[in-house]
Amino acid sequence: MAGLPVPSGNDARDGHRFLLALDRRLEPLDRAILVADWDLQSGRSRTGSEPWQLQRSALLSDERLLPWTRAARRRAWPPAIARRLELLERVLLDARVEQDPEVVRRRSELQRRVVAYRPRWNGRRVPRSVVHRVLRRDRRSSVRRRAYYALEPLNRALEDGVAELIALRNEKARALGFRTFAEMQLGFAGVSPEDVAELSQAALRGAAPRLRSLREIDGRRAENGWHPWDIDHVFAQRASLPDSAFPRTPMLPRILAAVRAWGFPTGRMRFRVVFHDLPAGGLTLAPDPPKDVRILVHPQGGWHAYHVMFHEVGHAVHSASIRSPRHLLRWHENVPGFGAFHEGIGELFAALSSDANWLGTQRGLPRSAVAAFLADRRDAELRATGLTTCWMRVEQALYRNPHRDPMEEATRYERRLFGFDDYPPRSFVDSFWVDTPSYAPNYVLAALFRAQVAAALVDRLGGPFWPNRKVGPWLTRNWMAPGSLVEWLPRLRELTGRPLGAEAFRARVGTA
Repeated sequence: MAGLPVPSGNDARDGHRFLLALDRRLEPLDRAILVADWDLQSGRSRTGSEPWQLQRSALLSDERLLPWTRAARRRAWPPAIARRLELLERVLLDARVEQDPEVVRRRSELQRRVVAYRPRWNGRRVPRSVVHRVLRRDRRSSVRRRAYYALEPLNRALEDGVAELIALRNEKARALGFRTFAEMQLGFAGVSPEDVAELSQAALRGAAPRLRSLREIDGRRAENGWHPWDIDHVFAQRASLPDSAFPRTPMLPRILAAVRAWGFPTGRMRFRVVFHDLPAGGLTLAPDPPKDVRILVHPQGGWHAYHVMFHEVGHAVHSASIRSPRHLLRWHENVPGFGAFHEGIGELFAALSSDANWLGTQRGLPRSAVAAFLADRRDAELRATGLTTCWMRVEQALYRNPHRDPMEEATRYERRLFGFDDYPPRSFVDSFWVDTPSYAPNYVLAALFRAQVAAALVDRLGGPFWPNRKVGPWLTRNWMAPGSLVEWLPRLRELTGRPLGAEAFRARVGTA
């Protein structure tokens, strides 16, 4: 694909015309990439987005583009144009790595293998949801252990390829002046790997005694030792809700009804849902926000499936609420630097799945079961952030040294935090390292964002967390409608009165 003629001077009109032309060329490519990724993840195609990624690379590869953008940013522009130039610089830097043709080809080949894989269980290939359910429901520790290691045949086979991909990303990022690709990605959001490590440590301060006590059920220690494959089962034993109360068929209507009670006009929002096995818990893509928004989730019911669907519907409502006029300002999901914010909005919606008022409206739930479930939620949120921190540490270690297996050190940290007995480390490979690189820190930051925004939301609007018809308009006005026009960390400080921190999270989970 031929590149665009980069302006040779500093004329404001030429610069504005160039931005418009670039937007018009970039938008259909970005849309085609997301549609192709959707087709791959939903089983409609085995090709993926590689051809479109390479076309995008060709469009953005002109060596004059980045210097021109940086020079243009030093000029005085109207705020919306200045913001588009800032976002364009991020896109260009990211494209020099993730759309580099060598990176695209390596990543695409690994991604196709990940998506096509089905673990073997009891002699047959099954969806990933089968082994996830075993970890929550099967009473036999030996069976749960098999489920915990069920993806090892795939992940071990991918180790060399993933390590080479991460090393290549680092090499490309260093050529742009960054120590690592992880430093570049987090820097787009205004944080560093060291900042995220400090925030995760602050969030988990004083948490280890609580996390180590999770092995006890009604005062009894978990049988057959205490290992990572036991923790989901322990929570299911302690305070689970019956799957029969959360059937799959009415899941989306029930969740949309809950979102309407927050004041969102879901009847006017356009997004579709497909049920299909996928590597992640769920996926939302917005090829053309706010008109074309899509959700992909595993074909299952139960409270956990509702929790995931609430999270994905949060992404979808976010995308369907955007009102910014230009591509880079609407394309918030994929502009570098917005991952933690994006996941934080999803987690805010996911909080509805464990809201006492919402659960009280659901039929077939014994009050005693709801009370026990809600009493356990602080431990559950602490557990989730602890596990996410362990996961993040593996990824960040890989970007510091792609050729050193981080699992021995990571396993020691996990054992100290949760008090696990000794167990063989799994492969360091995770599907996120392939197609969503340096993304794990976003989930740690999202947990802090959710707690801080939820507290401010109740404080500012009054009334309950749910139902509260003031919530939707407040979130839309302050967070969703602007798309990527507004930088999320300064906006968080503006609306909550403090920078992103762990205080609200620790108060929420009871470790403050």
